Amino acid sequence: MKKLLILLVTGIFYCAITNAQVTTDANKTPVRLTRSIKFNFVAKDSVNLLLDDEFNMIEDSCAQVIRYAKLKMQQHKYSGKIRDVSRLDPSLVLTEGTYTDDGLKDGYFVTHYLNGKLQAKGSFKNNRYDGKWEMYYDDGKPKLFFEANGKDIKITDAWDAKGAKTIDNGKGTYRSDLGSIFWKGKLLNGRPDGTWSAVKTNDVNNELSSEKFKDGAFQKGNGPLGAYTDASRLELVAIDMLPFTHAELLRISRVPCNGNGPKRRQIVNAQYGNGGFNVFNDAIKRAVEPYLRTVNIKDYDNHFTIQGAIDEKGFMVNMNSDDSFNQTIAEGLISSLRRLPALNPATIDGKPAKQKFAITFTFEQGVYHFSYRFLAVDANQ
Repeated sequence: MKKLLILLVTGIFYCAITNAQVTTDANKTPVRLTRSIKFNFVAKDSVNLLLDDEFNMIEDSCAQVIRYAKLKMQQHKYSGKIRDVSRLDPSLVLTEGTYTDDGLKDGYFVTHYLNGKLQAKGSFKNNRYDGKWEMYYDDGKPKLFFEANGKDIKITDAWDAKGAKTIDNGKGTYRSDLGSIFWKGKLLNGRPDGTWSAVKTNDVNNELSSEKFKDGAFQKGNGPLGAYTDASRLELVAIDMLPFTHAELLRISRVPCNGNGPKRRQIVNAQYGNGGFNVFNDAIKRAVEPYLRTVNIKDYDNHFTIQGAIDEKGFMVNMNSDDSFNQTIAEGLISSLRRLPALNPATIDGKPAKQKFAITFTFEQGVYHFSYRFLAVDANQ
């Protein structure tokens, strides 16, 4: 339930959203929280917004960012110049730029991290990247350089978080993160070439779409609704890649100021670094086949499951099987599986975490097959 409260005090308008939110305490007992988020209108349309580090609206006592802007409240659109500053150090300008009367980003923008390091600089035109852009990691290392002209984007150079160059003068393998999915493929002269795939960020084994390009031109694609040739769905640089754009949504932070709310954690499943589902499936097959050739599986018509975990370093540990099958064979398979190379471990908010898995083997009429699955990551570990 939301209530809108407006007060007039000495020429300053206070517009507050009161939001009733249901969560649970440490004993998982439902708790009803009341949150009050303020719009501080300094003049008719000039507002000071209190934001968290992801540029979502939050209670004033724990805000990290203050936005000074003109806001058309009914349309939820900014106009004119905006300026974001650190609440702890108002001399630190985090964002400077301009919106049109229609609420579109237009002209030169520069953004900084809360530690003062340059985050990005470049121009927008009609809410799209325009001209040359430079983006950096929060330690000051370069991240991404590109040139844009409307929807046409050319990647010139890119680096990973360790400083290794992955795109050099428009050539290399590139990954474009778009929230819950990412696209990955080759760049040639800064534009996509060959086959590109879109997969879920937390499950690289699940390919959602694929597209083919030739010399940067889209040829055809295939997605959940079938084949298409009208236009590419690939976006090389997300328009909301920079956190300051989140303030355009006027979205309330998921976590209240007292920290008792439902914090959304970013969980990524364990992944086989050398490929997706089929590649890992083949790796398991290669690991167990030498042992199974030494076993007369014609004597068995059964199935059983090996359970274990992928540890924080990506190794398969704590493997065991149920008691319904020959334990000698189970132990032989477990020993074989230990020879698999390390996976990329699951992560919670970017930090390695354990994840349980299960591999089910089925023996039937002298042949065998298997299937594997990763279980849900425990977000509380």
